Amino acid sequence: MAVTKLAGQGRQNGYNTCVIADEGTTSAAVDTEGYGITGLLIPTIDTANLTFTVSNLSDGTFYTVKDMDGSTFTITAGTGAFAVGSDDLSPLFGYRFIKVVSSATQSTAAVTFTFTLKG
Repeated sequence: MAVTKLAGQGRQNGYNTCVIADEGTTSAAVDTEGYGITGLLIPTIDTANLTFTVSNLSDGTFYTVKDMDGSTFTITAGTGAFAVGSDDLSPLFGYRFIKVVSSATQSTAAVTFTFTLKG
């Protein structure tokens, strides 16, 4: 899915979305197209830990994002919607294709995550 550019903003600002299907745990890949990630909008979901896999190719091998100590980069999500700022998303910087992975099956409905981006 291509980045949606915000009206009047040229290449400066945009967003892209990815969906975890109903009864699923992993989203399709979101393509950041060389934009920097400025935020992540997390909708109301079934309580879960969210982790991320990344690749340089949309159909390539996806790797779990970990820190230098081998700990998986995780965002804990409760039952309410919330936003995560760029400082907390720094482990995702530099990767073009990103998948959101939930530790719990999303049994209520499909959920859409929105990455906010800046060119």
